[in-house]
Amino acid sequence: MKEKSRSILVFFMLCVPLTMGFAAGKKKTAATHIKFSMWDAVPENNNFIAEFMKENPDISVEVVNIPSDNYSQKLNTMVATHTAPDVMLVWECDLPVFAKGTKLIALDPYIKNTSAFNQKDLIPAVKKIQQISGGKTYGLPWCYASEILYYNRNMFDAAHVAYPNETWTWEDFLNAARKLTIVKNGQTVQWGCDDITFKGIWYALIGAAGDPVIDADGNIKIGDGARRALQFQYDLVNKYKVAPEPSASSAGSDLFIAGRAAMTRAGSWMCSAYRQIEDFNWDIAPLPKDKRSYSGLHTGFFTISQDTKYKEAAWRFIEFCMSEKGQQIISTAYNNPSAVVPFAEKGAYKVQGTKGPADWKTFDETAQFGEFGYVIAPAGLTDELVRKFQAAVLGQISIDTAIKESQNAIKAIHQ
Repeated sequence: MKEKSRSILVFFMLCVPLTMGFAAGKKKTAATHIKFSMWDAVPENNNFIAEFMKENPDISVEVVNIPSDNYSQKLNTMVATHTAPDVMLVWECDLPVFAKGTKLIALDPYIKNTSAFNQKDLIPAVKKIQQISGGKTYGLPWCYASEILYYNRNMFDAAHVAYPNETWTWEDFLNAARKLTIVKNGQTVQWGCDDITFKGIWYALIGAAGDPVIDADGNIKIGDGARRALQFQYDLVNKYKVAPEPSASSAGSDLFIAGRAAMTRAGSWMCSAYRQIEDFNWDIAPLPKDKRSYSGLHTGFFTISQDTKYKEAAWRFIEFCMSEKGQQIISTAYNNPSAVVPFAEKGAYKVQGTKGPADWKTFDETAQFGEFGYVIAPAGLTDELVRKFQAAVLGQISIDTAIKESQNAIKAIHQ
C-alpha cells in the first residue's frame, strides 16, 4: 500500500463507490460520532465500517475520504491545525513524524487489555517501525502489501528452466533471464525480465545487497549495497541485455502482462491485475536474494489523533478492525493479507485468477524478512534518488556519481 503519489497504492486498489456514514436505510441513533480518514473507497460489499456500526450501534463512523495524490499533505495540514479526524489511516512516512510530534495517542495501554488480537502475532516489520516511533505503538497496520517476483510458467517450461523459489539468488535470476531472452533478426522478442517499473524494487535491490535502507532513526541510508544493486541492474540491461532500458517501460506498457517478459519484479497488488491474464500460466515467488533476503512492505496504520474527544470510541473502532472478523473483511475487500499472522493464514486476501498464482506461501515467506523501508522516508527524496539510479543504468552518469549525489541529497534533507 502512495508511490507516494501512489502507485504503491496501487497497494490498496479495486475501489468502488464510497459508502459514507451509516448503512443505507438506517437512521442515525448513535450517541458517539467519530470521523475516520482513508484514501481508498469503502466497498459496498465487505464494508468493514458498516459491520462495525452494526455491532456497535452506539458509535457512528463518518468516512473522510482524501484522494491518495494529496493524502499525506492534507492529513499533515489537518493535524497541524487540530482538525484531524478521530481515527486516521496514516502512511508509513507520517507515522514516526506524528508520533514524535505528540500528534497521536500511544495505543499500548489499549493493546495490553484487548483480546481481539495478540500483538506478538504481528509480522516482524511492525516492531521495527515501532522502535523508530520512539518505542511505543502509535499505529496498527490495517493490512499490508509486499514486493515479489512474478514469472511466466509457459516461458520457463519452454526454456527448460526451473521455477523460482525462496532459495533463488541474483545469480539464479540472471542465469534464468539469459536463457529466457529470445532475439530474432537482431530484435529482442522476449525479455528475460522486465525493467524496474515500480520504484520500490530499487530499494529492495539495495536492501538485498546489504544496505539498511532505513536506519534506526528512520532516515534513508545507502552505500556499498546501492552501488552493488545499481551495477547488477546496469549489467542486466547493458552487459547481458536481458532487460530493456528504463525508457522502454516508461510509456506505461507492462511487458509481463503483454507476454513479452518472462519475469517482472513488482508489488503484490499486481496479483489483482494479473488475474485477468488468459494467455499464459503465471506464478509468484519471493524476490531473489543477494547478501540477504529483502522486500519492501507497504501499508497504512490505524492511529488515534491526540485531539480526539472520543478516545474509547476511536479505540473500539480500531480494535474491531484489527480483530479476526475485521481483518477478514478488510483482506477480502482489498486483497491484501492481514499483518496479524494467524489471521493472514485464513487466506481471505487470495485473489485467484484462472492462470495463477498458485504459490501463495510467497506472502508468508516475504512477510518474515520484509521491512517498511524506503516508504518511511519522504516521498520526494526517494523519487529523486530513483531518477539518479535510472540515469546510471542509462549511462548518463556513472554509478559512483549516482551514489554520491544520492547521499548528498539524503544528507541535505536530514540537516
